[in-house]
Amino acid sequence: MKYKVALTAVVGMMLMTSTSYAAVQYHSLKNKDGEVVYETKSTKTLEAGKTESEDERKRFNAFFELKEKVLKNGEAGLFYMVANNPDHQTNLGTKLTPFQNLAQLRDKITDKSVKIADSVNGNYKFKEAEVLFKNAQEVNPPSPEEKKAMAEKLRKQAEKSKKGYAMMPIKMTDQFSNIWVTYRNGEDTIQVTITNLNKKNGGMYIDEQSEFEQEKVQVKGVEMLHTEFGPSHVHNLTWVYESPDKKKRYAYNVQGNSDKISKESLMKIAESYLELINSK
Repeated sequence: MKYKVALTAVVGMMLMTSTSYAAVQYHSLKNKDGEVVYETKSTKTLEAGKTESEDERKRFNAFFELKEKVLKNGEAGLFYMVANNPDHQTNLGTKLTPFQNLAQLRDKITDKSVKIADSVNGNYKFKEAEVLFKNAQEVNPPSPEEKKAMAEKLRKQAEKSKKGYAMMPIKMTDQFSNIWVTYRNGEDTIQVTITNLNKKNGGMYIDEQSEFEQEKVQVKGVEMLHTEFGPSHVHNLTWVYESPDKKKRYAYNVQGNSDKISKESLMKIAESYLELINSK
């Protein structure tokens, strides 16, 4: 799921249940200038009008399994799959980078306006994190001609090797797409997700048949979205940080189970994060 989320144009989350909720309502967040920077939408709008062929589905599934097997943590590669590839397409994949040490994680994140707390909600301590860094082709996409030439080169290598695929290593950058941080207190966890929106809008996709309630809340003057999903009672609190020059935009999402974490607790965590973000 994390991999597919990272590939979408609008970073989102698809949560589905079988229970219908009568009052389906979707909200959005705006910046200080009144511009929408984050919005929730129905999954019906996700890639509306696009259909995935059987070849594309089979090829992507095979590519994803191969990517996880071939690449090491934090590596990226351009893959050409021979099977189910009538149009000679390539697939670009990156493997997540795990961190067990918070100091190492902070050192790796070059944009110091991105803040990662030592602990949240008092006694939930940093446990681990996973980061999806951007590769060179994501930062500087090749031209259509370059993409075609690389695909042809990889096709010939794949057919010659008879492995069923060929892979070209792609350099990594220090820019990130997503950071997933897990805090733990005993067996209970809280997850903080930081998404690099890259000056674009962020979003969450929710199936219309899901049981959920969503409302806007204010924390220290910052507009946030609180979402509760049932029957799991998972709470989400989301807000967007935008730099004064509008060149940077990050979505922060705090998630916890309502059996242990209330809406008020999430708002307290958000308040502490706002203080951390604004600290020098």
